[in-house]
Amino acid sequence: MFRFVTTACAVLALAACSSGSEEVDADGDGTVSTEEAKQAAQKVRPLEPGEYKMNMELVDLTDPTMSAEEIAQAKQFFSSMSGMAPARCLTEEEANEGMAGIAQGLQDGNCTVQNMTADADGMRGDMTCKGQNGDAKVNIDTTSTGTASEMTMRVAEPTADGKEKTTTMKIGMTRIGDCAKEG
Repeated sequence: MFRFVTTACAVLALAACSSGSEEVDADGDGTVSTEEAKQAAQKVRPLEPGEYKMNMELVDLTDPTMSAEEIAQAKQFFSSMSGMAPARCLTEEEANEGMAGIAQGLQDGNCTVQNMTADADGMRGDMTCKGQNGDAKVNIDTTSTGTASEMTMRVAEPTADGKEKTTTMKIGMTRIGDCAKEG
């Protein structure tokens, strides 16, 4: 599941999703299909091209299989990794693509979207993803300004012994200037 969370965070953060209000489930069948997700992605205003700095924060972790010390170490690890991520150049082509990668990212994460809202300012939603010990419930709530975005992702998943592990992460991107020119 950690691999899915990391993949989803990267896909969604780079796609610059944010909070929205228009329901995406166009056919009303109770799930958001890949095509409906793609259509929703086209509604969202993308980030501007440029150099972006990414930050990550492990806001909360409740895991009955981990000690308080292990949880503190995990939070510290995420905090230290946040400052180490190199800036990333978002090209004009990638910026124009906007959230087109979200549908593929959801498929790669083996997820079913229960609900999603979208408009020019962004997206939010709830999904169920296949995890190692059973289905994980994932909630995504994001904001974007066009030059900065932040996503909060909450994941509740079963542990091997049938208890529940919950994780809340924040992933942010901030434009810090134009991309460095090569050559």
